[in-house]
Amino acid sequence: MPVEARAPVARSERDEPINTTVLKTLRALQREGRPDILTTLVTLFLDNARVLLKDLERAAKDGDTELLGQVSHALGSASANIGASPLSARCRELERMARAGSVLKPTAAVSAIDAEFRRAEAALAAHLAEAAKGTMGISA
Repeated sequence: MPVEARAPVARSERDEPINTTVLKTLRALQREGRPDILTTLVTLFLDNARVLLKDLERAAKDGDTELLGQVSHALGSASANIGASPLSARCRELERMARAGSVLKPTAAVSAIDAEFRRAEAALAAHLAEAAKGTMGISA
């Protein structure tokens, strides 16, 4: 029996680590003569996210569900603001579990968040590099 050829599955924007529409919206806030707003916001996000990830790791190791809930909320909100939708979704799920008091595998959940952060981090770096070249279409 022959194997059917399948058309490649188109990736949706939901699969991407960063929602470029959010980056375009942030870029639109740029004012002439001011420091690059997108670079500033991305840098602040990445620096803050790295600290929050360390807090998540510590909370998971210590079994501190209250801290897991607080930190996953903070990271999820920051991620949504910068367009890291899949990262935000993972954080919201951990927050929901922590608030319910039932995080069965906290270190696995935090590892998944860390992996999604790494994808977002790489995508943000690529977007900034492309924007700096003027080829990305995220300029105002």
